[in-house]
Amino acid sequence: MRNESKKLPILISLGIIFILASLFFPFFLSSIIHDAVSKPRGAFGFTSDTSSYFLLTAAFVLIGLVFILLAIEAIRVKIRAIVTVILVIAAAIISVLGFDNYYYGTAEGFYFNPINSFGTREVLWKDISELEEIYQDVNGNQEAKKLVFKLKDGEKIEIDFYANLKLARLQIETLVKNNGGEVVTTIIEEKNK
Repeated sequence: MRNESKKLPILISLGIIFILASLFFPFFLSSIIHDAVSKPRGAFGFTSDTSSYFLLTAAFVLIGLVFILLAIEAIRVKIRAIVTVILVIAAAIISVLGFDNYYYGTAEGFYFNPINSFGTREVLWKDISELEEIYQDVNGNQEAKKLVFKLKDGEKIEIDFYANLKLARLQIETLVKNNGGEVVTTIIEEKNK
């Protein structure tokens, strides 16, 4: 019994630490794991979308709740065990979805794995007939919104224009042009307020 009373503050503290860490730790963890696991050598414009961060935040909160749940002795052991297993499995699935979400370019093509799928999709530069860059006019400034790859087979792939993709814009344009594609810029006018 004495050992149980020592576990209580430790488990609750760990739970609170995980929940508080969920606000900032996914930024660092996501970058480190993406660089180590997903990012190939020579890739440029490597990024993931914002929903990846939110998924990792949710996973951290779930793990924090697991620690707090384990500390609550008023709940029967069997129920705690079942709920803990469910929360850990949910956190694992959510983490995989968060980490398995990225976009990047190489000399061969553009690769992406959107949040709603498993497996990387490859779009070769030579298969792109047109790259449309969509910007929105906001208070006189042009904000990058989307990259639209129009393939020679008629397929159209839209990708949000994330920060690292903006930085790699000239590389992407050059590779599309060098492989016979056309680059088009579309500016969406700001709506009247």
